[in-house]
Amino acid sequence: MNDADMKTLLQELEWLRKLLVLQLLMSGCKQKHIAAALGVSDATVSLMMPKGLAKEIRAGRGDVAPMEE
Repeated sequence: MNDADMKTLLQELEWLRKLLVLQLLMSGCKQKHIAAALGVSDATVSLMMPKGLAKEIRAGRGDVAPMEE
């Protein structure tokens, strides 16, 4: 596997992790529990999502803006 393939694979894994975090947030898991499961800090989980997204999800809003890289 060359460097370009490795970079692509790492980017895809990062997106999968973000999608899993989003799914957990939408299912009602608290950010601190998600952080503990991933073995990272609350701040790391917070940085993975656009600002205010977790609050919107908790408030039950359906109009979630797309994530930016």
